[in-house]
Amino acid sequence: MKPRHFPVYLLGLALLASACTGKSGAAINGTGITVASSYDIQKVPPAKRWRPPAWTATDLNGTDISSREFGGAITVVNFWASWCGPCRQEQPVLDKLYADYSSKGVKFFGVNIRDTRVNALAHTNEFRVGYPSVFNPDQTLAFKYRVLYIPETYVIDRNGRVAAREFGVTHDVAMRAAIDAELAR
Repeated sequence: MKPRHFPVYLLGLALLASACTGKSGAAINGTGITVASSYDIQKVPPAKRWRPPAWTATDLNGTDISSREFGGAITVVNFWASWCGPCRQEQPVLDKLYADYSSKGVKFFGVNIRDTRVNALAHTNEFRVGYPSVFNPDQTLAFKYRVLYIPETYVIDRNGRVAAREFGVTHDVAMRAAIDAELAR
């Protein structure tokens, strides 16, 4: 009798399902960041910061957008989907952060993954999101940013390197501390 092997794709589906709950404790090997809790923001020490590759994509309205547009500015990047409950939960926090920090030169953009354009637009209309979101159903940008699951939010420093990363729902106090630390640099 042949031994049965657990299909790898089922493991991936299980990880994806648990990830969107925002209740995972993950470790990111190779980056020097250990995640103790999905509700913690992980600040990346300057020596361990990395630069996501340059990209050009289309936003939800069909306009081309490029990572070059954010060069030299502190940028908050949020990976989300309309069907993700924790993504919906964090949207008012992101909207408030955008309202408070855009006047200080901090740029924001979202990356909508594994979604439909219709549902993504409905989400941004419902929450009156003021910053652009890239439509990226094939997740190519998620791979460039090393996204493990959604929601996931990054603070990019003025040099285009990852300064902080929040796994799970974005929390106001933690994200403000990360943004303020970069503004003070």
